[in-house]
Amino acid sequence: MRIATVGKGGAGKTTIAGTLARILAKKENKILAIDGDPNPNLALTLGISREKANNINFIPHTVMKLEEDDYGEKVLKMSLSENDLFEKYGTKGPDNIDLIVMGHPADGTAGSG
Repeated sequence: MRIATVGKGGAGKTTIAGTLARILAKKENKILAIDGDPNPNLALTLGISREKANNINFIPHTVMKLEEDDYGEKVLKMSLSENDLFEKYGTKGPDNIDLIVMGHPADGTAGSG
């Protein structure tokens, strides 16, 4: 199952996503939470300590590479395996929740925050 939250700023996306993740995790589900917000607070919502949250390694844009497939179409591919990605950039949270945080935008632009 995959669940995503979307909406305008201040609508409660992080609160809903974090609460839902914790409820599902307490029911013995393995959870991978992905925080793509330029102001990442999902770690705190998931119950990860502020100290641990402040030391999270953000996933840099360089883990993705643009390639061409056999048909000449552009495709994005990861330069690391899923296991290596989590080992290098993942954070363990309570209740069987794992968290990864996407990198910050390089510059503030329209729609990036």
